[in-house]
Amino acid sequence: MAARFPMAVVVTGAPLTITVEGASAVVAAEDFVGGLATDDRVQAAFLGDRLTVLAKAGGNGPNPNLLINSDFVVNQRGAVSGTSVVADAYFLDRWKNLSTGARGFSWADVGGVRTLTIGSASVSAEVGQIIEAANLPSGVHTVSTDAVGASLNVYNAAGTVVASGVGTTKPTVSFTADGTQDYSARLLTDAGTTATVSWMKVERGAVATPYQPPTFDDNLRACRRFYVRYTARGQYTRFAAGFGKDSTRIKVLIGIPVMRSEVTMTTSGDLRTYDETTIGAISSMNINQQGEMVTLELVVTGATAFRPYVLIAGGETSFIAFDAEL
Repeated sequence: MAARFPMAVVVTGAPLTITVEGASAVVAAEDFVGGLATDDRVQAAFLGDRLTVLAKAGGNGPNPNLLINSDFVVNQRGAVSGTSVVADAYFLDRWKNLSTGARGFSWADVGGVRTLTIGSASVSAEVGQIIEAANLPSGVHTVSTDAVGASLNVYNAAGTVVASGVGTTKPTVSFTADGTQDYSARLLTDAGTTATVSWMKVERGAVATPYQPPTFDDNLRACRRFYVRYTARGQYTRFAAGFGKDSTRIKVLIGIPVMRSEVTMTTSGDLRTYDETTIGAISSMNINQQGEMVTLELVVTGATAFRPYVLIAGGETSFIAFDAEL
């Protein structure tokens, strides 16, 4: 079986087999997230040494995934594997601990695939992603995942469960969005159990189509609509530039991506001003956003009006973050 291109094949027999160029190979139904049945015609291709079903013949192939960072690889916040995440807090980009208490999460990367583990605790856990209404037109949508040890729940904006998946191995569930509100797709683990997952998908329609991992660039751009962090690359990293307004105020400008809404700002580490001669302290900062430009008014002492200043990192762990999360 030397072919390395998509081909039409026929699913036959029990257990399911596919026949290509006179040779047969056993294919488990769960290898194709939409499910397979005897006599289905499918499109398949060899990916490495594994024959993979891409889509059922006559279909449109994989549908777009409405989840962002669906493979858990973007981590702008610098979350550390194996640490506890408090309730209602984000850790990996767009993914939130929606449990009633703190929960431990860990992850490992093998062969370019990240597997997230939801740790065991004395109470059940939920982790998931909130999808904004702008990305959920009215109609039926389907959630699928390769999770093992977790079931699926879908909540509306009021916090009501509108759909629940059956089983804890690669569960799927469909729900109907009304086109006016946010929904959250969540993995649920029972008390005392752990779960693993490497991808999750929400798509339009009543049938789950194959998962395709996004590129890192596409992932990061989508994440930065909701959250962006500028982290120091060393002491004295320059974050922004501006000028002295008077003796107690310096104004600097920072460009940000197009974000979902007006942002809130958080900072960490020591931030300072610098005028190419003197490093100065900052007592407080006020933020004003105008589109994709943020003005920071730095409250200081001893500034000089109209003198150029830059905002710098006083330490290697300093950062400035802008948050427009749901």
